[in-house]
Amino acid sequence: MKCIDRWARPCRGAIGDPATSRNRPSLRALGVALAIAVGLACSAPAAPAQPASSAAKPADTAAKPAGAAPAAQAPVTPVTLTYAATTLGWNLVPTIIAQEKGFFEAERLNIETAITGQSAAVCQQILARAAELGACSTNDTIQTIEASGGAPLVIVMQESVGPLHNGLIVRPEMSSYADIKGKTVMLGGPKDNTVYFFKTMARANGLRDEDYEITYAGSSSARYAALQAAGVAASLLTDPFDYRIEQEGFVRLDNLRPKYLNPQNYAGNGTIVHRDWAREHGDILVRFIRASLATQAWIADPANEEEMFAILGPKINITRDVFQRSYDRGRADPEWSRDGRATAAAYEGVLKSLAELGVIEGPMPSPTKYFDMTWVDQVHQGTGR
Repeated sequence: MKCIDRWARPCRGAIGDPATSRNRPSLRALGVALAIAVGLACSAPAAPAQPASSAAKPADTAAKPAGAAPAAQAPVTPVTLTYAATTLGWNLVPTIIAQEKGFFEAERLNIETAITGQSAAVCQQILARAAELGACSTNDTIQTIEASGGAPLVIVMQESVGPLHNGLIVRPEMSSYADIKGKTVMLGGPKDNTVYFFKTMARANGLRDEDYEITYAGSSSARYAALQAAGVAASLLTDPFDYRIEQEGFVRLDNLRPKYLNPQNYAGNGTIVHRDWAREHGDILVRFIRASLATQAWIADPANEEEMFAILGPKINITRDVFQRSYDRGRADPEWSRDGRATAAAYEGVLKSLAELGVIEGPMPSPTKYFDMTWVDQVHQGTGR
């Protein structure tokens, strides 16, 4: 995937789309080593960075209590923030639209996007203070918190309302789940949510866990390349890689949602931050959430379809037919949250999956341990200005 955006940049040393290495150099040098690496399965090395606080704390802005709004008479200080994301693809659509349509600019925010290649690496970027915000799967956020004995991460806004649209793609000569027996399936990582996704689908269709082998690659783009190279027989792919490889003759055997998982029983990606940063920069966080929700409203308006493609086509190297398929599917089965609020039942579904993967043992933690809707509520109440 060609990464040509002026604000998207790769994290050094991260696993991801090979094309991301051609991005322009970062506008801010990353210089802090990773804060933790303990107990994290399938994580990519996080990029070093300058401490996040230097970007997020303008000289004339004192630290504020969590959720505090700036005084009405005080000018809004421009701020540059780093936002960590897995890949430069459909998952990054809201961020791209917010940047290009001026929703971030309206809140005096400049967002620099750092591409990590893996969701778990996003969590590491936040912990290392190499990024102020990031889009990490709920699965990886919980794993990071639990594996480290309580990493200070929290989801402050729900970005996607359920698991991403994962398609089970198999080689052209295959046509059923039975054809997967004795073959190799490529998934995200030993404790990755794609393992739970695939096993849920396979078991429902008569396959036992021992009927196939699993190998791993963190990103959908890497799994796409492995299928192309005949290195594996099947994989779960997200937009736009699932549709793209279908056009090359591969077979879509099944879809994850809404048949197996949906927004009611499994939470999607959330915006994660370091708890200390949120306490000190509640006003900035409110501005980011307000811009993000304004973006979601713009995306949901069908009148903006053509302009949306005009923006995204060159940004994520997507053709009109691929865009149309993803756009139509998102309208029929919405992907992104319109209100930013987390749902406890959906988090319980993620906790259930982690118990299945052996990540969590013993009593199930409360879902509210992992999210804080303080700043989303401020936006909806109109108190964040």
